[in-house]
Amino acid sequence: MARPFTLIVLLSAHLCLHVVVTQDEDSHINTQLLSSVLDRLTNRTTYDKRLRPRYGEKPVDVGITIHVSSISAVSEVDMDFTLDFYMRQTWQDPRLAFGSLDLGLSKEIDSLTVGVDYLDRLWKPDTFFPNEKKSFFHLATTHNSFLRIEGDGTVYTSQRLTVTATCPMDLKLFPMDSQHCKLEIESYGYETKDIDYYWGKKRTDLEITAVKFDTFQLPQFQPTLYFVNTTKAETSSGKYVRLALEVILVRNMGFYTMNIVIPSILIVTISWVSFWLNREASPARVGLGVTTVLTMTTLITTTNNSMPKVSYVKGLDVFLNFCFVMVFASLLEYAIVSYMNKRLVLRREKRRKAAEQQQRNEMPMFNASPKAANNNNPLMEIPENCDCRTIPMMQHPRLVTDGAHTLWPAPFARPKKASKTCCQRWTPAKIDKLSRYGFPLSFSIFNIVYWLYMKYLSLNSSDKIQENDKWQQIH
Repeated sequence: MARPFTLIVLLSAHLCLHVVVTQDEDSHINTQLLSSVLDRLTNRTTYDKRLRPRYGEKPVDVGITIHVSSISAVSEVDMDFTLDFYMRQTWQDPRLAFGSLDLGLSKEIDSLTVGVDYLDRLWKPDTFFPNEKKSFFHLATTHNSFLRIEGDGTVYTSQRLTVTATCPMDLKLFPMDSQHCKLEIESYGYETKDIDYYWGKKRTDLEITAVKFDTFQLPQFQPTLYFVNTTKAETSSGKYVRLALEVILVRNMGFYTMNIVIPSILIVTISWVSFWLNREASPARVGLGVTTVLTMTTLITTTNNSMPKVSYVKGLDVFLNFCFVMVFASLLEYAIVSYMNKRLVLRREKRRKAAEQQQRNEMPMFNASPKAANNNNPLMEIPENCDCRTIPMMQHPRLVTDGAHTLWPAPFARPKKASKTCCQRWTPAKIDKLSRYGFPLSFSIFNIVYWLYMKYLSLNSSDKIQENDKWQQIH
């Protein structure tokens, strides 16, 4: 029983091996024949890569699709942004059609995927980026390019690129702004009569489907909307078809809130501490005021060094300069208080000296002791039954002169009250007390009005952009 069973197993294995070998032989393609076909397609006697397909006839339709993998950098100083993306181009070259050729193969081939070196032997559109600053192909581990030829002569190419393009920015609402950046695609030498660019793999595809975005994040911006359009650019050399990919980048406030806004508010708050210090503590109040002014100046300088030197006022400039005015006003307030306090001390000292001088000019009517009298200043003796509390001190009368130059005592009159001046109404203590409440109140009102107005302008700017229905969400 064992031997017949063994024979059956061996026979089955032989039959399976024969079927597999037969299938491999049927699926095998003679690569030498393919190499000869590729050489035949680009034979110089029948193919000239210097001439575009259908030369002299209708323009070549070149379809463009883009897959954005990331936006790696956005620079306000250089006014540019950097995209990493895959750009795919497609066009039809009837000279490369091999579907009707007898390839001598056992099975029909719909397309040929070949090495990118073969692209150097073909005609290709001279696509470039008009607003490009710099760009490069990726070469690790080999040239990141792809080439496929369909049987009807349709050519597909794909290349991985990193392009840094210009992005003029409007920073009037910074740091609550939204930037509008775009990447332009155009033929360098072929006019509209030679090349007609369009978005998509086929002419019938929707333009908006020609661009795809990977999920990525930026440190300071959030990509929100994108839009593609087709225009015609006219230069001195001719008219060209231009494609544009436009992206809206909304700035994130987190970095600027933590590193600029909050520190500025705290510096202004610290400057108010001087209002509670003694007016006589000049070193403490002056040191605190100067320190806050210098710190605010350093913060403003550091912030502006990381921004372009634009001629208009940015939104953050208004906030920072108001904070600087607040800390400078705190230092100026102590200068005013110190000056008024000094004037007040001098006035008091002057009054004290005047009072002492007035006391020296008073003369008593009676002499308490007859021994103290002298011949030059005879004084009356105080009677024993005299109530001295009712006897006023005798003073030299204020003398006035008449027309005959005779001195007479001036008439007694009630002295006029001196009218209080502005400096007398505002004492140093009152100024300090008013500053303790006036400075925080004014700064709070400014912040409420400033941030609400900036938010309104930011939302209004976004609404104007979204009025165009062609804008699409990125994620």
